[in-house]
Amino acid sequence: MRRLLLRLAALPFIAAGVLDAQSGADLPATEPIFELPKLTVNEPADLPELERWHHTRLDSFEILACGNERDIKRLLVDFQKFRQAVKLVWPAPIKPLAASTLVLCGEKGRYDAFIPNSLKNADAPLPSLFLRNREQIAIVVDLETTRMSILDPMATLNAASSAAEYEVDHYRQLYREYIHYLLSQSEARIPAWLKEGLAQIIMDVELNDRRLIYGKIDTFKGDVSGVSPLEPGEDADAAAPTAVVGERPFNAVLQFRRLMPLDEFFAVSEDSEIARTPLGNNLWAKQAYAFVHYCMFGANLRHKEALVTFVGRLVQEPLSEELFKECFKTGYKGMVEELNGYLRHTRHKYQQYNLQAGDRLTTADIELTVASATQVGLIKGDTLQLAGHPEAAYTEYRNTYRRGSREPALLAGLSATVPNPEMAAKFADEAIKAGVTRPSAFVRQARNRLAAFRADPGPDGKLTQQQLAAVLGPLFKARSLPPPIPELYETIAEAWAASSIAPKPEHLAVLDEGVRRFPRNSALLHQTALLYHRIGAADTAAAIARLGLRFAADEATKAQFNSLLSLLPAGAGLK
Repeated sequence: MRRLLLRLAALPFIAAGVLDAQSGADLPATEPIFELPKLTVNEPADLPELERWHHTRLDSFEILACGNERDIKRLLVDFQKFRQAVKLVWPAPIKPLAASTLVLCGEKGRYDAFIPNSLKNADAPLPSLFLRNREQIAIVVDLETTRMSILDPMATLNAASSAAEYEVDHYRQLYREYIHYLLSQSEARIPAWLKEGLAQIIMDVELNDRRLIYGKIDTFKGDVSGVSPLEPGEDADAAAPTAVVGERPFNAVLQFRRLMPLDEFFAVSEDSEIARTPLGNNLWAKQAYAFVHYCMFGANLRHKEALVTFVGRLVQEPLSEELFKECFKTGYKGMVEELNGYLRHTRHKYQQYNLQAGDRLTTADIELTVASATQVGLIKGDTLQLAGHPEAAYTEYRNTYRRGSREPALLAGLSATVPNPEMAAKFADEAIKAGVTRPSAFVRQARNRLAAFRADPGPDGKLTQQQLAAVLGPLFKARSLPPPIPELYETIAEAWAASSIAPKPEHLAVLDEGVRRFPRNSALLHQTALLYHRIGAADTAAAIARLGLRFAADEATKAQFNSLLSLLPAGAGLK
């Protein structure tokens, strides 16, 4: 297990010996000075009433919470204990992000505002969310809802009921989303089935003050528990009983169901309907649980190394049954037969870790303060933006700005969401002047400058040396801030492509770094290869183009790289 998780955290390897911010050699050392108009927002003085939230921190997590304070504190104490315990099975260091937030919604239906549009009206329960971009993450948990309607024919049949409800365990939902957070730290693209399998295993951990039990299967856990009681005054003959189900282990759910063929199972993508709504008796999700558990804990551990190898090779190679056979020494049908046997007799070797007493939190250690207007507006705005609601995020940022906040991250949020491009540029510049530490703000400033210079270029229609320096300046500042984001390298490549100055190999070394960090970013790879072709570095251009071909997502992208290779000498980059 530790090897698999470390492999996920390390792939692909980040380049050693990263260049310092002076990679823009031979360019002006200072940027031109831009006089910015005074930033003002003229709107009516009336503001909506500030929502009441509580605020606290747990290490790198900033927490916004509403609801019962005692319940919130108990959940946070358990969450901290879980985070400390999971380090025993997940020893990889956590990479810093611009922001990591936890939003706990325990009243007034506040959770609903954060649900992405693509997940609204889903048939399956959705009691928690993991939201992210390259720069920040947010975990959102619905503490208000304890049961949710679910389409589950198996549960209704077993309980002779007409409907089913899913019983929410808020603690385990938080465990699940924290694992998604850890998985998101990987530079490699992790298959949906592996993410779901690991998340399901983590949801079933046994955790107390003395030990963590990992991978143990309790066949009867979460089984149908009966029907919902009648409300006062309800007619027992008229009311249809409702089955209540919890999250059940894979062998209980799958024992009498036909497994998906593995080619279909592996083909499920992260944005497909069944992957986005995995709770309850979801066939694909429970099969992911079964497959990953079988490889990690079953079959006398004989598939453990095979799983590590398989996942590692998927980073560099396309999925195929031949690749699967090379790793597991059996084909898709053979593995399905093994899984069916595992469902009947789930013999496995779970892991137990004894916990050190150490410094443990108690509810008395958790200090919940009334959240300030800046804390509410910034955390809600960031989370809404991650959820794909830029208009709602802008409203939160704008109202917070009108309340007097000039927090640098708030200004950066405004620059990302304000509809007016001119105002967006002003907010980005103001955020940087105020000391923002989010790399996206510097990239946004650079892109604004690049667009302005393209509209007013030098005599040859290209960027002048000073214009190029003004674009690259904020980009190299962004490069010094965590985390690395692909837009940084994309914009550097665009700037050099638009420049009247031909880059030297040392100027393009920073793009080599970007290619190593983001080998699946076809646009970055193609532009970098073109720049190397422009300066006559055929071998490097060809090597990058072939890497792009390996990860190209469609035929049009492959055609782009093949077209570039046709311009290069035969055999270039093959030495």
